[in-house]
Amino acid sequence: MMSDDFSIFWRNNERASALFYGLLARAEQDAYDDDFLAQLAAYREAGGDAAHADILAAQYLLANGDAENAAVCAERAYRKRPLNPAVWNVLASADEQRGDGLSAAIFRIYLHRFTHTPLPASLPQGLNAAALARLTRAMNGALNAPLAKSRAMCDGDVLVFRPDVFVGEYVPITTPEGSAAYWCGTYADGGFLSDRSYMMADARSKDWFQDNICRDFPFDLQKAQEVHTAVNIDVPEGREVLLPIAGTKPLQELIISTPTHADQLAYLGQWFYSYMRLSAPTTITCEEPAPFAVGTPILLGHSARRHKLVLNILVDALPWNIVRTHFSEWMPNIARFFSNGTIFDAHFSTSEYTYPALPAIETGRYAHHTQLFQADASHELSRTFLTLGECMKDLGYYTAAPILTTDSIYNGTMRGYDRLIPTVWNQPSGIGAERAIHHIEAFGEADLFAFLHLSDIHPWDAMGFNFHTAVETHLPLDQRLFAWEKATASVRLPDFEIYKAQFRAGLRDVDRNIGMLLSYIENHYEDDEYIVSLYSDHGSSVFTPRRDEDPLDIIGENSTMAAWMMRGAGVPKGVIANELTSAVDLYPTLGALCHFPVASDIDGNLPAVFGGTARDAVYSFSLYPGQTFKLAARTATHALRLETKDVTQPDGTADFAEACVGIYPRGHELAAGCALDNAELQAFFYPRARDFLKGITSNGEVFPPPKEV
Repeated sequence: MMSDDFSIFWRNNERASALFYGLLARAEQDAYDDDFLAQLAAYREAGGDAAHADILAAQYLLANGDAENAAVCAERAYRKRPLNPAVWNVLASADEQRGDGLSAAIFRIYLHRFTHTPLPASLPQGLNAAALARLTRAMNGALNAPLAKSRAMCDGDVLVFRPDVFVGEYVPITTPEGSAAYWCGTYADGGFLSDRSYMMADARSKDWFQDNICRDFPFDLQKAQEVHTAVNIDVPEGREVLLPIAGTKPLQELIISTPTHADQLAYLGQWFYSYMRLSAPTTITCEEPAPFAVGTPILLGHSARRHKLVLNILVDALPWNIVRTHFSEWMPNIARFFSNGTIFDAHFSTSEYTYPALPAIETGRYAHHTQLFQADASHELSRTFLTLGECMKDLGYYTAAPILTTDSIYNGTMRGYDRLIPTVWNQPSGIGAERAIHHIEAFGEADLFAFLHLSDIHPWDAMGFNFHTAVETHLPLDQRLFAWEKATASVRLPDFEIYKAQFRAGLRDVDRNIGMLLSYIENHYEDDEYIVSLYSDHGSSVFTPRRDEDPLDIIGENSTMAAWMMRGAGVPKGVIANELTSAVDLYPTLGALCHFPVASDIDGNLPAVFGGTARDAVYSFSLYPGQTFKLAARTATHALRLETKDVTQPDGTADFAEACVGIYPRGHELAAGCALDNAELQAFFYPRARDFLKGITSNGEVFPPPKEV
């Protein structure tokens, strides 16, 4: 068996592969007969891929007129592989046969976007707003909520797609059962109520806004109910609540009635949340023919079962191996604060960029388990996976993200938060720290779980980018200018001095601004009343020297060694933890400290410093369709490095039969002449790496592109 064979890293299941391609040949001839069934049974018996078997079973059932059971098989495959075009094709066909035109259209749109098949020739008639929202989500990727580059609209009897923003309405995001949907407003803290709505009303459908100006525009997504006449707000006896409320027109008049005060006037801004403090049952009425949005009431009061403040701070793209030796010099305020807590010195991201890394942090699960690795995709995180926000909400916390990116909203990663304040691109620490303090001052009578996502040090392609003024004024000319004529993804940026100077300038901003926030927390809370975590989702390529023609090691330590530090209730003080930790470990750690249940099948591990068991290895990998799959499995002293020969498939699977695999001393990964041919190391790494790859391997099996319909 392969598990006992260290002469070669990976052997495909040749029997299953032969049966699979035999079934494809039969399918090509429409030979969906008893022999097809017998071969399919043999494929399952041989250990064939369960999702592939279900797709083939669905094809057989469709050919034999059983759309209902075909849909059952296809949906089972979809849960395993939501980005597989063959799954979409059988689901669309089954839905068409069952008369579910809307669902069929959604999967035909998926096929159009990813395999370039035509859009469906006909679409369901009489589409309502909810149906149009589903079609919109199918036509767009997972980024940039509440924007939609292609929003589905009815132009008479014709379905068209135009740029738009889900503002002043519900955003098409699935929320937990019993939770209100997100109703989107614009955000400002002070100023005139409707100013941003005037701008948005004019800009929402403009390409220039969608492509550029949206980067700095803040939105305010809150779980709310749209009300058309009146609403009664219950307040528990002896308690108080804070009520978010937003209008749909400028200076919209409401009548507020309580048992002691009748018919008081309030004025709302258009698409803007204001707040009311209620201590008794209250009736809110609008006599104008315009709806208003009423957010979920925030119940005030503290519980001994909770902490007053749990704060997560994500400093995007902070490479810990670069910062660690200069920590007290480059980040003195943050270093001082966390010196009274625990700092993890061997912490690794799961992925090289944010889109797959953030869901891993928020769920404690690797990207091939969350199935969130392709930002162009439209599907959401499985409802069976509880996120950090959901877990903390279940404990009774008021959950909010005062500053964050739009990366993980549409895909469901942030669905547990009561309030989200996102911008598409810019999340500076100065604004983040100020919002966090204002958030605590406004809502601190409740127990708070808050998340800040900061972008100060994240590198961006220099072409067309405005660098820190202090960077441009201090660099000599030969470092200020750069010869780089091609657009470059942030994870592959070269080691230009201007990028490193921009990083250091951003780091100073982070330390100064977050240092202020941390001082505020120290001055307003006792150490046993809060937990603060600061971490990064990945590192940075700009510290990796290379010639222009050399490929970048995107899962090297510069790109995947990340920061993680904690302080507060239950956190050991003055500890530098040298044990290996992974980004997925924050989830079970907060579970232990905050006392929410943690599923047994997560990938995260409770570190030994918190009473758990130390890891023997950590895993960083690049799972990006259309590029080779790459894995780094690291111990304290060695690393197994793997790269496939062929590219990763759209559904996130890859063929490992001819992968290049080597084991290296740490610090010499991929270096020529440094690979070790050591049976003991192979016996350690090979079984662990093979087990990690179980959910990713394709066994060399690939479905042909769907035929045009």
